[in-house]
Amino acid sequence: MVYLDVLLLTNFLLAYFLLLAAGALSGQRAPFRRMLAGSGVAALSALILFAPEQPYPVQTAYKLATAVAATAAAFGWQNRRRLLTAACWYAALNIALAGLVLLVLLGTGTQLLDTANLTVYLHISPLLLLVLSGVCCAGVELAMRLFARRELPSKTQGLEFELCGQPIRLRAALDTGCHLKDPITCLPVLLVSYPDARARLPGAVCGFLDSWFAGQAQADPPPGVRLRLVPCGTAAEKSLLPGFAVPGISLITENGVLGLGRSAVVFAPRSFGSAAYEALYGSDFL
Repeated sequence: MVYLDVLLLTNFLLAYFLLLAAGALSGQRAPFRRMLAGSGVAALSALILFAPEQPYPVQTAYKLATAVAATAAAFGWQNRRRLLTAACWYAALNIALAGLVLLVLLGTGTQLLDTANLTVYLHISPLLLLVLSGVCCAGVELAMRLFARRELPSKTQGLEFELCGQPIRLRAALDTGCHLKDPITCLPVLLVSYPDARARLPGAVCGFLDSWFAGQAQADPPPGVRLRLVPCGTAAEKSLLPGFAVPGISLITENGVLGLGRSAVVFAPRSFGSAAYEALYGSDFL
């Protein structure tokens, strides 16, 4: 016999643990009220156990839709890629928990279960189910701590290049997520915050960039420089950043100036929000 209150409460608590683990694996953290909403959606989805047997494609579509609905209720649906990642982890953790439960059942010889529409109800202690789901969540947390990717330390370097015949010195910080490249030479480029570096740039460059960021994409670049348009994609938008080819960028060190070869500098319309640097470079730049 399946007890409705036990079914809903147990699935609610199980879903809470699994959504917590799915959020950790997908790099998301939901507010408590949204976690309750996602757990509630997951608990209600178990009611299909009482429905008439459906065709297999309908069962599969229902399971996928409810997994997405539960994760969307918890983490939101603004970023579809992150939602899909969380939903996949949530489904994988459900499968892992089911395997763990079956392993316990095989060890104890218990064979009491009800199945319908790809939903399984096991006649075992709800406390045991909660303990096993907690084991899954704790295992994820332990793995995240043991195998977490260590970020490279942030470094600030002095860089020098020439633009419109004027030497320009900027401070640049390492950003391991910066992978912009010049589409012509395929070399990594230096990303400069235009608002932060504006006071150090030649007037002709500032005039062109002011026009560009004001929406006048047909503005003529300063004489003697080669315009570069570099595609840039972020979680929020995709755009083309204006920049210029430079004959070389040099690294300012304690022992002197070290040439890094030819490359390009591109300009972002927003400040990086730090007074310690005006530019960013990727780990493949130096």
